[in-house]
Amino acid sequence: MNNSFRKWGLFMITKNHVIFCAPVLLCLLLFAGCSKTDTHETANELRFSLTDISDITISYDEEDITFYDSDDDTLIIKEYMTVKKKSYFAKVKQRKNSLHISEGGKPIFKGDFNRHIEIYLPLSYQNNLSITTTDGNINLSDIDLNVSDLQIDSTSGTVQVSHAQADQMHLSSTSGTFKLGSLTAESISIKTTSGNVMCKEIDGSVTYTSTSGNAEFQSAIGFGRFTAENSGRLSVCYTNVDGDLTLFNKNDNINLVLPKNLEFEFEAITKNGAISTNFQKQIETDGDKIIGTIGGNPTAVVKVETKNGNIKVKQ
Repeated sequence: MNNSFRKWGLFMITKNHVIFCAPVLLCLLLFAGCSKTDTHETANELRFSLTDISDITISYDEEDITFYDSDDDTLIIKEYMTVKKKSYFAKVKQRKNSLHISEGGKPIFKGDFNRHIEIYLPLSYQNNLSITTTDGNINLSDIDLNVSDLQIDSTSGTVQVSHAQADQMHLSSTSGTFKLGSLTAESISIKTTSGNVMCKEIDGSVTYTSTSGNAEFQSAIGFGRFTAENSGRLSVCYTNVDGDLTLFNKNDNINLVLPKNLEFEFEAITKNGAISTNFQKQIETDGDKIIGTIGGNPTAVVKVETKNGNIKVKQ
């Protein structure tokens, strides 16, 4: 009787253990296809010949993307991720001369899942390049870009560019920051909503538009239109001007530096603010604006306006 009871009790305990362990074993089987990796180890590597490619698009969400020079004619994409799974690898679409690379899937419950991208772009590639992220950072500080058309779009990440040259250049951000080194293009468009722009050198026809971000262009060549539609400090220093300049800031200050040898037509307007220049003797007040001709042979028109901000212009 006692032996039977002990056997029955042992069977019940064993059965309970089996019932308890079944879900655990099931979970282990489900996750058997995923492997945990160090983010410093490459989880996925893609290689593409760019012989017939004239348009490259790189599109990710919250992943940081870092670009490097590649010595050969092969585009290399390296993905690093904490969970290695094929469905998390990049999606690739190639049609004729166009190559589109975008992010793969993610765990439903992200947890500590992390992924970042390294891109090795051949120095010989000089066609169109488009880069897009949502929250991720875009780092081009270790590469010298020389392409036909460059487009960079970031929602809230930081964009760093060391040196970029293109025929057309379009940079846009919602609330991210632009840290720009040297930009050269026939046409350069920079648009932000509330992000800041810091640029060391810019050369070309510039169109800058912002709602509330600060902008500083330390050394500019060419001409352009700079517009701050609501607020944010606007500071531009030109070392060479070969066209007209228009600067507007609704509710903040404008600081403009012009070449000492520039001869130009000048107009400045502010509703609630002060206007200061170092060429006061050559300008006069005309109603709500200040106008004047600086030099005997003006080659450009410079217009500066604020609604509620100060204007400072000097040569």
